[in-house]
Amino acid sequence: MLSACSYLKVLRLPGYFVGRHVILCSLFLGETLLESALGASHLSNLEPYTLSSIVEDISTSSTLSDRKEDVVLVPSPWFPADFYSVSTQASTQSSSSEFIEEYDKSDVLYLAAPENFNPGLYVPPPNEPLPDSLPPSESLESEPIPPESDKAESEETPFVPLWDIDGLTVNLSDDFSNFDQSNRIIEPNITGTLPNGDRLTVSTGFNRYTQPDVDTVFNIPFKTAWSREMGDFTTTVGGGVDFFNQLPVAINLNTSTSIPIGTRATLSFFIDYGPYKFNATTLNNQITALRYGPNLYWQITPDMYLFSLARWGRYNDGNQEQQSFSRLEKKLGEFYIAGNVFTWRYREDAESASGYFSPPDFLVANGEIGWKGEVLEWLDCGAAASWGQQRLNSNWSSAYSYNATCTFQVTDFLEMDLGYAFSNVIAQTGSSAFNNRAITGQVRAKF
Repeated sequence: MLSACSYLKVLRLPGYFVGRHVILCSLFLGETLLESALGASHLSNLEPYTLSSIVEDISTSSTLSDRKEDVVLVPSPWFPADFYSVSTQASTQSSSSEFIEEYDKSDVLYLAAPENFNPGLYVPPPNEPLPDSLPPSESLESEPIPPESDKAESEETPFVPLWDIDGLTVNLSDDFSNFDQSNRIIEPNITGTLPNGDRLTVSTGFNRYTQPDVDTVFNIPFKTAWSREMGDFTTTVGGGVDFFNQLPVAINLNTSTSIPIGTRATLSFFIDYGPYKFNATTLNNQITALRYGPNLYWQITPDMYLFSLARWGRYNDGNQEQQSFSRLEKKLGEFYIAGNVFTWRYREDAESASGYFSPPDFLVANGEIGWKGEVLEWLDCGAAASWGQQRLNSNWSSAYSYNATCTFQVTDFLEMDLGYAFSNVIAQTGSSAFNNRAITGQVRAKF
């Protein structure tokens, strides 16, 4: 017989085992839920993450390497420059993998402005710095709240000038020939940005045109040019007046627009109207000309391009003209070789009546070789020579020219060019070669 105490112990034994089992299940379930919440299955995973551990985890992960096909390489935006050297831009992309690979191998961007024919002259824009990481929430909460007066001053709109001038360019040239004809040009150009991002250029000058037995003509031009990007189009519209000594005021107008064709070509169209500044005779006779036509620039390969233009002209004396020019250039390091073809024809020969060279049939075809490189840290120079044939009214003769130019870096914000050129290409009917000489220069300042 069990005693009363023993009997009570026997009755309490099942409850003891049940309670212990419930406690163990609760502890096990709590540990499982804690591990699920922390996303870990080992005690070491309960330690706080550091930056080095995160980087190590990413480097050992196979997720990024398994998704290389999701990374798309997009070329940088390309913005071609316009006729007035205003920096304008129009974004282009290519879905061709061959072009993307070729683009990555060179810094060549496809430009259409005459001053950008040499792709090696392109300077890529500086890389924008990455944004700083956001500060922790504690620092945000601890920042003092500025007073209402300081907040109002900080929210004021910053001052934007009506015309933010950023550069000055002065073009200098003195063309003279063995016929004692001379055209001296001094024309400064001021460029700047308007508040809406458009570009505005203002030009003036002091020019002189001399010729034997003809009154010397002094000219002061005043022109403005406005340029805007509209989608893929870059449009420039300009106009002004020309003042002369002893001659009435004349109007000059010009406009141009350009658009990329694919990713390697640009088509531009130009219209120009104003006094025909061929020599003093044409100015004294008040000859004006309207010229219009397209330009095509095609970057065939990163080191080869084709440039071509066509022009039609109408003069106030009733004459009409047709011009075409094509140039194929291949770059070889600091050297280049090129071929040029130029044609020019007029409906009538008006040289005796109006004073300008107006051949019914004129052709020049030549080959050219040139070099451009750095001589000193502050001095870049270039030289070129060409030889070929020219045809005037079915008569053939040799055509040759040579030129040299040096660029001096005076300061970080000032540089200048100085050059000399000679050419025997005919530009006036006569018994001897034209033998044109030119001293050229340009001063560029950045503000």
